[in-house]
Amino acid sequence: MKRISMVLMLAGALFAGAAPAQDKKAAPVKKAAPKPKAASKPVPEAIPRGAREIEPGTFHYVDAKGQAWTYRKTPFGLRKSAENAQRDSVPVPTDWTVADAGDSVAFERPYPFGGKLKWVKKKSELSETEQAVWNRWHEAREPVKEEQ
Repeated sequence: MKRISMVLMLAGALFAGAAPAQDKKAAPVKKAAPKPKAASKPVPEAIPRGAREIEPGTFHYVDAKGQAWTYRKTPFGLRKSAENAQRDSVPVPTDWTVADAGDSVAFERPYPFGGKLKWVKKKSELSETEQAVWNRWHEAREPVKEEQ
């Protein structure tokens, strides 16, 4: 008896959940008008010739009008932003470590997701930030000359 009542309840649930038959004379469905796209800033296609790399993935460029621009490679594409005119000095990171490797320099810095990020660059190819860190480290190692 329990099985029969369970089968009847399931059958009733199936029929109750079925979609009702549609009328052939139903009103036509109106389509929504396409929404206009929001105006967005033009994304630069490529890094211009003559731009110099100041950090991995970051480039500095001065156009014909004298305006300084920074180009950055991001996961979402290339981004272009105007630089401030007050860019006098490069901030020197204090949490980087440096090791002299002959004609190259080995750098190490904390990685945002844990661990350390390590890389080696030739001394002639250092970016501004790397050069500033290298100079700070080199000056700290030189003995102080006392005046007599």
